[in-house]
Amino acid sequence: MNINFISNRFWNTKKRRFINFAKYFAISSVVVGVLALLISLAVLEGYDRTLRKNAIKFSSHLILQNFNHKNIKNYEEISERILNIRDDIKKLYPTIQSEALVRHKNNAEGIMIRGVNSEYIKDKVKPNIIVGKGSLDKKGDILIGKRLADKLNAKIGDKIQMFLIKSDDIEKLDYKVAKFIVAGIYESTMAQYDDVLVYIDFQEAQAINSININEITNFEIMLDDVTMAKSVGAELEQYLGYPFFAITVFDSHQYIFTWIEMQKQPIPIVLGIIMIIASFNIITTLLIMVLEKLPHIGVLRALGFTKNQIVQLFLMQGLNIAIKGVLIGGSIAFIFSYLQLKYHFIKLNGDIYFLDVLPIKIIPFHYILVISITLILSLLATIIPAIIASRINIIKALKFR
Repeated sequence: MNINFISNRFWNTKKRRFINFAKYFAISSVVVGVLALLISLAVLEGYDRTLRKNAIKFSSHLILQNFNHKNIKNYEEISERILNIRDDIKKLYPTIQSEALVRHKNNAEGIMIRGVNSEYIKDKVKPNIIVGKGSLDKKGDILIGKRLADKLNAKIGDKIQMFLIKSDDIEKLDYKVAKFIVAGIYESTMAQYDDVLVYIDFQEAQAINSININEITNFEIMLDDVTMAKSVGAELEQYLGYPFFAITVFDSHQYIFTWIEMQKQPIPIVLGIIMIIASFNIITTLLIMVLEKLPHIGVLRALGFTKNQIVQLFLMQGLNIAIKGVLIGGSIAFIFSYLQLKYHFIKLNGDIYFLDVLPIKIIPFHYILVISITLILSLLATIIPAIIASRINIIKALKFR
């Protein structure tokens, strides 16, 4: 007896509107469950990877500085000592960092100045330039973030004024004024960088901050493996001694990584509940079908269908609902994720969510995992109605109206 042919005839419900509605509702619940799972996982993974990548991209694995933010003297000699400590130190950038106020027309904003050399610009800033040039080859050039450019209403070629505070004494406030020309605009998609961080030439930063030619404020260090940042930092502190101390990227952006972990914790519970609800919808739908198909079950049993074959009929129907649900839900999730990756049509408030665009990361393993779990749960949910259907008394089934 061809079980597939019997199954197709048995589940032909074109004239049964209510049973059709129940079946499509069950499929829809699986679609919503799969869709919610896949998009949530894609967003969480996107957030995690994007924030970690950007945090390192516009910062460094390690920042080495002096206590009380005093200048580091004889930095070239110290650079050689640092590079000789460990082989896994990939890059070492001397930088000069200070705070200032920038003004353009009637707009003024507080900024963080970072004086860097051409190697730093090439490695860390140039890949993110969206307008203008990614270099500081002319005196007075400055690179600013897109959000800062929008706030200042500044564009390439505009002159901006910079005010640097030279005294900590409020009563004897002294400041220095410098003029720069916007040479390039970068975009990191992270508000905390695009809002405040500007780049100027290393030697110009020394000049406007009145720092000696052999002095800097920070060393920025890149490692082969970021997970070694804490241990390398501890080793550098011990080797160089007081007043040096190291700050890892995880220390600098602790609130970001904590926020990510907090977002991850409740997600499995919430999404697990969604999938359980979807499974219960399948159970409910198949129980309704058991009642609707009770006379037909009696006829099949009278014709010689075994209990196992009845169970098989219901398992095939439950699996059919699950397969349609995961295919539709998975397809919608993939299309949504792909479009968001390509066109960035969902924007975020960078001041709240750290990023200006909803991040998405498509991980094939997530699709395999979600689809597998959904099919297993759906199959388990089908077993209860299938067993109930197989144990129905033939005489009662034939008499049922």
